[in-house]
Amino acid sequence: MGDDRPVVGGSSAFSSYPSLAYEINRLFCEKMGWDFRYEQYQLPRRWWGTLPPFSSAAHQSRAASWVKLLAVERALDLGYELVVWIDSDCIFYHHEADWSGLLGQFNRPDVSFLSWVDRPFFTDQFCAGFFVVRSCDRIRHLIQTTWNRPSRYSLKHVYEQSELNAALKAWPRSQYVLVDEPMFALEEPTQKLLHIASFDHQLRVPSFLKWFADRGLQPEPQKTDAHVVTDLEVDEWDRRWSGTEPTPGDVVRRYSRGLLQAARAKIKRFKSLR
Repeated sequence: MGDDRPVVGGSSAFSSYPSLAYEINRLFCEKMGWDFRYEQYQLPRRWWGTLPPFSSAAHQSRAASWVKLLAVERALDLGYELVVWIDSDCIFYHHEADWSGLLGQFNRPDVSFLSWVDRPFFTDQFCAGFFVVRSCDRIRHLIQTTWNRPSRYSLKHVYEQSELNAALKAWPRSQYVLVDEPMFALEEPTQKLLHIASFDHQLRVPSFLKWFADRGLQPEPQKTDAHVVTDLEVDEWDRRWSGTEPTPGDVVRRYSRGLLQAARAKIKRFKSLR
């Protein structure tokens, strides 16, 4: 998992959907015997707010969700054969589900990518809120070139998902697996994933709290010292991938975007207090 927001404890966790998702997903990974990692990635902070992620090679600011590309590469660098990415608004819903059949797809040497079909929004695309990748040159090339390439979806929904899907469609069909199972609504009590879409953001906290209540579990995050990592510096990774420094024009564009985001956030907070 990854987010620029921290995993918080105590009563604060009950209103922080990334913190609730952290604990649900941590419990699942612990049960499965998987290593679990939450990347709280770092962006440059200014007195008025935070600068957005920036691709110097593409000369574009990026939406925050693009940073998952850096987080996945970092996990691959740790030596794992398979890396699972799951968004901070997505949970492993049914902890008794059998994943052996799906992950067994990677026993085929040509398969290097697996994800869920993005239904009901798209029937011919995968959802970048959850995917599994094999450590190989094909995957590293995919995520690095996606970050470095200019995109009209840099700040436009559905962001990096659009570019990843465009690249994947050029692959031979034998090299990836798309799973057509429920994800964006609770259609089955035994479904593997539950992903609360952005337009339903107000349902994230109550949905995740209900998950704990239904199972008689406490929602406060545990073992954060072991699983939360706070040293992913986005600008350092961009320099590594882009191989260049931002131009003066890049700096102006990035600051302009950051100031706009800060202003929008203040207006949103003001309206919520009215």
